[in-house]
Amino acid sequence: MRGWIAIAVIPAIAVAAILAYLALHPPAPAPPPKIVVATLDFVIQSPDAGALAQRLVELSQRGDVAGVVLVINSPGGTVSDTEALYATLRGLGKPKYAVVYGLAASGAYYVAAAADKIYATPSSWVGSIGVIAVIWPDEYLYDAPDYVYTTGPLKYYGMDLTSFYNAVEEVRNNFVKAVAEGRRGRLRVNATELETAALYTASQALEMGLVDKIGGVPDAVRDMAQELGLREYQVEYLKPLNATQGPASQRASLSALLNSTPLPIFYMWPPALQIDIRQQQASLPAVSEVPAGRRYVVLDAAHSNVVPKGFLEVLRAELAKRGYALVAAATEDRLAALLSNATALVVANPATPFSPTAVKAVLNATKRGVKVAYFYDVRASGIVTIGGTAYIAPYGAVAAPDTLPMYFNMSGLRAVYNYTTGATAFDQNWQIVAVEARGNWTLLSGAARLVLFSPSAVATSAPHRLEAWAYAFGYGWGNYTIAAQVGNFLFVGAVRSFTPYFIQLGDNHKFFSNVVDWLTSQ
Repeated sequence: MRGWIAIAVIPAIAVAAILAYLALHPPAPAPPPKIVVATLDFVIQSPDAGALAQRLVELSQRGDVAGVVLVINSPGGTVSDTEALYATLRGLGKPKYAVVYGLAASGAYYVAAAADKIYATPSSWVGSIGVIAVIWPDEYLYDAPDYVYTTGPLKYYGMDLTSFYNAVEEVRNNFVKAVAEGRRGRLRVNATELETAALYTASQALEMGLVDKIGGVPDAVRDMAQELGLREYQVEYLKPLNATQGPASQRASLSALLNSTPLPIFYMWPPALQIDIRQQQASLPAVSEVPAGRRYVVLDAAHSNVVPKGFLEVLRAELAKRGYALVAAATEDRLAALLSNATALVVANPATPFSPTAVKAVLNATKRGVKVAYFYDVRASGIVTIGGTAYIAPYGAVAAPDTLPMYFNMSGLRAVYNYTTGATAFDQNWQIVAVEARGNWTLLSGAARLVLFSPSAVATSAPHRLEAWAYAFGYGWGNYTIAAQVGNFLFVGAVRSFTPYFIQLGDNHKFFSNVVDWLTSQ
């Protein structure tokens, strides 16, 4: 019996010893849950975007993490990296707040839209809900070189130009849908406002429902803790991924972005994009002798003209149908000489002004019955060299004011646009202006509706003119003249609109054909 008592006492003593030890050495309390602060302070592209996505996945798997606050200061980035970050944040499986410190533009706001709440510091900027695509239309105008063998007509480019532009509109729609879904029930503006791709101050964004509160990281952390019912918690700050801090981390070279993605479509705020690549402008045809026995039209090539290849292709074809040759004049002396027997003169985007001598030669030619068609497209891209480096710039940025149209009481203005919403095809884009042709101007015969790619306006009181209700930066909404005729001088505020692909829109081809008929009429 005593043996059994001894056996029973031993475990009791052990338990008492353990309890006594625990009383003297209590176990450390479980660490409080953490709210982790991560940072997106770079242009959204690989490898930083992928590294941040990996961090978010790791945070979603950590049991000690109660929620995540993502601090954003970025101008956006590539489409693929942006959408990957958005999907990762949206599927985090934990409460997630976003705090805008400075800038959440384009793709950066796309990512923020995946958060449960969005905060913005008072001086932050939010928005730019849109897409920027970089493509030179001339690339799509010619066949693949003969050393390339493909098994399908679209293998080389992947799609034709219209399909590419339509793809851009589809990407834009994806962005708008993501914002509408992420901000469901909180947006106080419609898609029309969002699709202007404007950038808003923090207070404006709050009024519109693009953000939930004006505040910073402390506000977001405190509110998250209260929502989770955390009385005790720790805040863990992850080290920023981007080694380049400051303004340099908020900008990206176009060449670097193009090398980081297979398609040149970006969720990017354009001012943060450094255009550092060179695209050769189409060279005008060399001066040639007038074909024997052929009637001809002179092409001005004496004023550093910025002319798309496709425009020359269409112009030559239309003239050839009527039995005319196109002869280029590379100097003003050659221009004056050719005008003596020419039927007409075509001037497109001169980047240097006509000299008084050249102006006099043109004026005298028009008095003899020579027709002049002056095509003016301020958005056509050209090359400008600064400090030995060549940059792409709009024609309007490199061209000097030309005096020639002024002798016909005309002065070129800016490009005009037409804001649209819910576009599903590129010809509904805001850069496309649909013009209803009215009046008895013979050049509009059979051309009831033109669909022009951001045409340029002209100030004039010409009796024959084509007007469009459109928007011009700096001028606002109004009726703008985009084509006008005074005697033998015709101004047309478009060049790109009469290249392959674009000339097929609306009645563009009919209008251009009428212009060539007018040029070659005796």
